[in-house]
Amino acid sequence: MASDLFLTPDELEHLTGRRRGKEQREQLDAMGVRWLVNAAGETLVGRRHVEEVLCGTASSDRKKREPNFGALAS
Repeated sequence: MASDLFLTPDELEHLTGRRRGKEQREQLDAMGVRWLVNAAGETLVGRRHVEEVLCGTASSDRKKREPNFGALAS
């Protein structure tokens, strides 16, 4: 069943603290949680991925950002 695979709208709202899809997606990005938008415009978030992120076992797709120290050299 899809509700077992994906967070429900109520769970997504609880996780992000946001009601609107755009704001939810911004918060998910900040949390390092991957998401997709389906054809109906709904934000889909995998339940297992959220568990991995919250437990610290998910591999991060985000690049580690470091300052460009080369820009300081003249």
